[in-house]
Amino acid sequence: MHRIFCIATIFILLSFPQELLRAGAGPSDLTVSYSIGVRGKKGSNMGIGETYNGGVETLFAGSGRMRIRLVSLMRIQSVFMSGDNDQSRKFTIVKESGKNKYVTSLSEKEWKTYNKKYDGAVCKLTEDTAQVLRFVCKKAIITLKDGKTITAWYTTAIQSPAYAYLEPAFSSIPGLVLKYEYVYRKKTLSYTATAVSRNPIAREVFAIPDTGRSTRSADPSKD
Repeated sequence: MHRIFCIATIFILLSFPQELLRAGAGPSDLTVSYSIGVRGKKGSNMGIGETYNGGVETLFAGSGRMRIRLVSLMRIQSVFMSGDNDQSRKFTIVKESGKNKYVTSLSEKEWKTYNKKYDGAVCKLTEDTAQVLRFVCKKAIITLKDGKTITAWYTTAIQSPAYAYLEPAFSSIPGLVLKYEYVYRKKTLSYTATAVSRNPIAREVFAIPDTGRSTRSADPSKD
């Protein structure tokens, strides 16, 4: 009987999603890559949306540090977060491409002001599911004050508390979002996770460049 139990246990471990096992193994670094897609009505002009189509967004999360890097034809930009509490938490936006490269530094209070469009957002959690990679994700619908909506699919198998600070639109979601989409200028933008890794992240990934860029005040209307 003991032998049968051991064999059954090994089978379960081998067949279980390895990302989920690593997620529950304890604190570790997390890297999630998302592919960006843009959809419009057939025959419609994609315009600026085309420059995001095929882009890649990457989330890096370590101990007390986090970074989201966007790479597309339109821009290469990173948002860094450091600190473990409200008093020490800092945010930095770095535009890495084009002629006008800049660095914007924000305190916790300034970051909240920068993302004020998400204040008062209503999040509805549903029982609808979809599979992203090998994770079964539940669906959430986020409605902003202006009536715009974001549809997200999240997994509770991966928890990253600081993620809610770097992506305030998802602050009410009890897990990590692996897919989301919204409508912008009559185009549907979708972000879908293509890889999840628990491998150690090099310290250089969280290093904020401090030369060759001008400083700029935070203005959401410019982004």
